Amino acid sequence: MYVLDSSAFILGYETKGPVVTIAEVFEELNGESTFRFESMKGSGMRLEIPKKETIEKIIQVSEGTGDRNVLSTTDIRLIAAAFEIGGILVTDDYAMQNVAMEIGIEIEGIDKDIIKEKRVWIFKCQSCGRENKKDEGNCPICGGEFRRKNPSR
Repeated sequence: MYVLDSSAFILGYETKGPVVTIAEVFEELNGESTFRFESMKGSGMRLEIPKKETIEKIIQVSEGTGDRNVLSTTDIRLIAAAFEIGGILVTDDYAMQNVAMEIGIEIEGIDKDIIKEKRVWIFKCQSCGRENKKDEGNCPICGGEFRRKNPSR
């Protein structure tokens, strides 16, 4: 079962099996991609509604990886749907791929290569350089803004 992100409809992705998405994906589409969505829906694409508990689990995992602030509500709900049905998440969004990989969801890219390894981001104050494992918004020491930083650099 393939769980499609909006980029699958935008880029005209074709699957080799049954398709699932969530209703919120339609809101991210316009033009030709809306016709693709409606066509696939008419051809048997299922719309999933993930459970609240699963959504909360995905939020916790995304906070742990440092991806929470770059994921939309739709992104989180898509990952939750893929987790619940044991589907393959189809997306080019690296943050979504990172969270999916963290919880064991198989991923497939559309127009880009998939990520090669899981990453747990760190956050660095842009003023004083303090590093933190969680995004606290502003640094408690100097008030500067925390930004996501690749931990391997």
